[in-house]
Amino acid sequence: DTNPQGIINAGIAANKTITPLLVDKLNSLAKVIDSDLEYNSPQGGPELRGEIANMFNRHFNPVAPVVPDDIVVTNGCTTAIEMLAFATCEPGDRILIPTPCYAALDSDMSARPQARATMVEMPLEETMCVSQITYFERAIAEIEARDERAKMLFLMSPHNPLGVSYPKPVLRAFFEFASRHNLFVVVDEIYALSVFDRSDNVTPFESVLSWPDLDAYIDPSAVIVLHGLSKDFGLNGFRMGWILSPWNKQLLGALKNYSAFGYRPAYTDRMITSLLSDHEFIDSLLVTSQKLLAENYKQTADFCTSNGIEFIPCTAGHFVWLRLPVRVCAKTLQALGRITAAEASKVQWSMYNELVVWENLICNERVYMPPGQAFSSVEGGWFRLTFSISKPELDLTLDRLSRGCFL
Repeated sequence: DTNPQGIINAGIAANKTITPLLVDKLNSLAKVIDSDLEYNSPQGGPELRGEIANMFNRHFNPVAPVVPDDIVVTNGCTTAIEMLAFATCEPGDRILIPTPCYAALDSDMSARPQARATMVEMPLEETMCVSQITYFERAIAEIEARDERAKMLFLMSPHNPLGVSYPKPVLRAFFEFASRHNLFVVVDEIYALSVFDRSDNVTPFESVLSWPDLDAYIDPSAVIVLHGLSKDFGLNGFRMGWILSPWNKQLLGALKNYSAFGYRPAYTDRMITSLLSDHEFIDSLLVTSQKLLAENYKQTADFCTSNGIEFIPCTAGHFVWLRLPVRVCAKTLQALGRITAAEASKVQWSMYNELVVWENLICNERVYMPPGQAFSSVEGGWFRLTFSISKPELDLTLDRLSRGCFL
């Protein structure tokens, strides 16, 4: 309202659909008290970890109840990923990640831990198939041929940026692959409670915590789960994530030993403890969130379908992975004077042309959505569009895209 010509941020994965509910609730929770001025537990106090455990037990269907000692709390999952890389890897060790993937993983793993995020490229149509293990075996062989070492496999389910959950046979194949090569497996379930489509014809989300036969495929002590406040609870700015491993107390002990590098304010821990302890509110909030995400996704999917935009149908998360028609690329290049009308029919998507279209959408149409190459996409023309914004913002975003993409 205050900046009508400003750029709409349809790129950051932030659930703004529930912002009004959260602001009202948080404002009702806590005033500053004396203990907020003191140091608190860097790994998360027992009350906080207890409420996180309660949340897992209510919503993740664990085989065995999660207990507070299974959890280490950090100041966001960025820190959690960094801590895990530091704990499990020596400098130069490789962490295997299927593409496309969350854009910040490279810096999370390499900036301080000095592990090397290694993107395993594959055709998009194989990203949810067991056949992709072939590409991982090839990557391991190449790493070992250089006398290097892989130490971890990093997965996101539900997936970022595809917005779908891995089928159980694919996860089994990943676990068996990791077992063969003695790898830790981190399963980032940060969007687990943002599943908005549970139709019979879609792949359901099943937390690895719910697998009664996990040990048939991998030593469970090699498996680590990530979750946090940012996505499912719409609280990116509160910077709180958690690492969970009921099966590896030695690893959790190491993480606790340097958890002071992931400190959060005592006030934040106390407020979030109070928030999570209101189970009725939290459970209602999640139902509302999933309903609003489903509505916004349907509006976005209908827009894509009616305008001939290819996209991956999604069932979870805050965004849709879409590929703009090549005519958008050609018309953008022509409008910017980069090509003539006669050359338009020969235009193909490339990484360079993708950046031209991306820049044009930001500068001229005032919409930001990150390009596929930011997610290590192997094909040009893909973008990740966040739909978990307010309804007026989404309406305006799609209107601007329609104009900017010559649809």
